[in-house]
Amino acid sequence: MGDEVSKLIAVLLLSMASAFAFAQEIQTPKPRLDKTEWALLAADAGARGLDIYSTHWAESAGNKEATLPPFSANHSPVMALYSGGIVATQYYVARKLFAHHHRRLAYVLTAADISITAPYAVHNLFLPVCVAPSVYLSTGCQAPVSGVVYR
Repeated sequence: MGDEVSKLIAVLLLSMASAFAFAQEIQTPKPRLDKTEWALLAADAGARGLDIYSTHWAESAGNKEATLPPFSANHSPVMALYSGGIVATQYYVARKLFAHHHRRLAYVLTAADISITAPYAVHNLFLPVCVAPSVYLSTGCQAPVSGVVYR
C-alpha cells in the first residue's frame, strides 16, 4: 500500500512539473507611449537640463542652492545623474500606467514634474551675481565677494 501511494505521488509531481514545463506564456503587446507623453518626457528632460545649467551658473556666481543637498548641487555630474534618474523613472512609470490604461494619470504626473522643476530652473537664471559685501543685504546674495552685476 505504501508503494502505491509513493507511485501516485510521483505521478502527480511529474504531471505538475510537466504542466509548468510546457506552459506557454501569453503574448501581450508591449505598452507604447504616444506622441503626447513623449513630448512631455522631452519637456521634462529639457527642464531638468536647464535646472542643471542654471544651478551651476548660479553657484558659480556666488549663490547657494536652497533645496538640494550640497553633494549633488555642487557637482554638475552628480546632479545630471540625479535628474537623469528622475526622467528614467518617469519614463518607467509612464509605461506602467499606459499598460494599465491610465494614460491621463501618466500625463498629469509628467506635467506635474515639469511644473515643479521649470520655475526653479528659470529662477536660478535671474539670481544676482554676488561680488560686493556692501550690497549683500540689499540683493540677497548668499556669498558676497565684491559688487553686484545683474545678468
